[in-house]
Amino acid sequence: MSTSAPETGPPAHDAKPEPENLTLHTQSSTLSAWLYLVCLSWQRQARVRHMVWISLALLALTALAVGVQTLSAGWGLEGRPWRSQGRWMGLTYEQALGETYVATSAIAPLGSPGAAGLDDGLLQSAWAVLQRSDFIRFSNSIFRIFVSFLLPLWSLSFGTEALGGDREGHNLLWLLTRPLPRPAIYLAKFVALLPWALALNLGGFALLCVAAGRPGLQALRLFWPAVLCATLAFGALFHLIGAYFRRPAIIALVYGFFLETILGNMPGYLKRLSISFYTRCMMYDAAGTFGVQPESPSVFLPVSGTTALLVLLGAAAALLLLGMYLFNRTEYVAAE
Repeated sequence: MSTSAPETGPPAHDAKPEPENLTLHTQSSTLSAWLYLVCLSWQRQARVRHMVWISLALLALTALAVGVQTLSAGWGLEGRPWRSQGRWMGLTYEQALGETYVATSAIAPLGSPGAAGLDDGLLQSAWAVLQRSDFIRFSNSIFRIFVSFLLPLWSLSFGTEALGGDREGHNLLWLLTRPLPRPAIYLAKFVALLPWALALNLGGFALLCVAAGRPGLQALRLFWPAVLCATLAFGALFHLIGAYFRRPAIIALVYGFFLETILGNMPGYLKRLSISFYTRCMMYDAAGTFGVQPESPSVFLPVSGTTALLVLLGAAAALLLLGMYLFNRTEYVAAE
C-alpha cells in the first residue's frame, strides 16, 4: 500500500489577501477616515468665533425688539388710529370700516342690488384683511430684516470658517496630507458645518417667531422650508468663499451687504442673482392665501414657489460641486 506525501503550501502568514478583500478594506478605511474628519470638523466648529458672537448678539437684540413690539402695541392694526393720505382721521381701523358699512347700507336701496352686493363683498374682504393684519405686518418685517440681512450674516458665521479657519490657522496643509481625496475633504467640511448653520438659522428664526406670538407661530409653520433651503444655498456659497479666498469673512460680508441687501431689493431682474430673492418668493407663495404679497408685484416680479425651491436646491448643489472642483485644483502653500 502506497502512501502519498502530505500536501505542503506556503505558511499562513505569507498568504496574500484577495484583491476583493483588499478593496473592501481600503474602502472601509477611507469611509472611517472621512467620518472621523466630519466629527472632528463638527467639534472644531463648536469653537465660537467673532462672527458667531456678532450673530448671537444681533439675534438677542432682534428678539428683544420683536418681544417689545409684541407686548407693547402688537402686530395687528386693530385699535390703531386710521390714516388717510398720511393724516390721522381720529378713528381706529375698526371704526372706519364700521362707519363705511353703515354708510353703504344706508345708500344701498338707492343703487342696484349688484352694486350693493359688491360693496358688501369689499367690506367683508377688508374685515378679513384687518383680522390677518398682524401676520401680514410681521411677515413684511421678516422679509426686510431676517431674509435680506440676518439670514446671510448668520450663514457666513459658520460657512466661511469651515475651511477658512483652517487656512488662517495654518492647519490646511496638515489637512491635505490626510489619506483622503480633496473633494472628500471639502464635502466633509460642508457636512460638518451644516448642523451649526441650520441650528443658528432655523433656531434663530424660531426664536423670533415665538417672540412675536400668534402671527409668529403661523409664520414659523409656513416659512421654515424657505429658511432651510436658503441655509443650504448660503452654506454652499460661503463654504466656497472660505476655501477660495484668503479673507473669506470680509468677502462674504461685502457680498451680503451689496448683493443680498441692496441688489436683492432693487427693481428689475438683477435681484434674481441673489439667494434672498428666491427665499422671499418661496415665502410669498406659502403665505399667498393669507394676503401676503409683494408691495408692487409688477416691480418685484416674483417666481413661483416651486421654481424658487428648485433654484435654491440647484444652486446649493452647483456651488458645492464648483467648490469641490476649485478646492481640488487650487495649490496651497505653507505661507497661507
